[in-house]
Amino acid sequence: MDGVFGPTTKRFVKRFQRMHHLKGDGIVGPATWSALKVRSSAPRRQSGGSGKSSAVKTLQRRLHIGVDGVFGPGTSSAVKRFQSRHGLTADGVVGPATWRALGFSAKRPVLKRRSGGGGGSSGVPTRIARAIRAANRIARRPYVYGGGHGSFRSSGYDCSGSASYVLHAAGVLNSALPSGSFMRWGSPGRGRWITIYANGGHMFLTIKTPSGVRRYDTSGMDDGTRWDRRMRSSSGYSVRHPTGL
Repeated sequence: MDGVFGPTTKRFVKRFQRMHHLKGDGIVGPATWSALKVRSSAPRRQSGGSGKSSAVKTLQRRLHIGVDGVFGPGTSSAVKRFQSRHGLTADGVVGPATWRALGFSAKRPVLKRRSGGGGGSSGVPTRIARAIRAANRIARRPYVYGGGHGSFRSSGYDCSGSASYVLHAAGVLNSALPSGSFMRWGSPGRGRWITIYANGGHMFLTIKTPSGVRRYDTSGMDDGTRWDRRMRSSSGYSVRHPTGL
């Protein structure tokens, strides 16, 4: 960890972007910051060694978690656990009381998780950006028959539960549906951004991401993820799409 945006860092940025279906250009712009759960208003290529980034690294070292200078969900959870153990309000906000409990001066910046913003900055509508982020969140969750149907929050998801989770994030579905119900759902034919392939026993999606159209499917999860660059035959499937998308 040297705080320098060199060739190695750029290579890892590109790898992260490809994994999250962003343009793999090595530029940490708004879309990449959003995927990292950090809000940004302008593209960045170099780390300025900001005070808050340094403070987050200090915090992460003291909490004995991975050090990346980003106050993401993992850091927030670790902070809340620490606060609970030390009788503090477990809100995930690192203020004076938490800094003191960590053994530091209270005169340090207040740190908290920042929600990702934007969504349309990668050339996709906000609803599609939300769908992609949701798909990324559960991409490696295990296949569980019936998962995602009792509640959108689940330890695992089946094919229609996975698709329902993504469509719910896009704001086009209120509750999970079984695969057979998607055979008549929405509008017929392929969509501009999302296409649904459904029959009575299985379903999958294709989503137009900034890096191209990708299949989102629980069948034969490649490398443990629902995302797959390879398409599959649509024979035997009803082809639908969310109206307007």
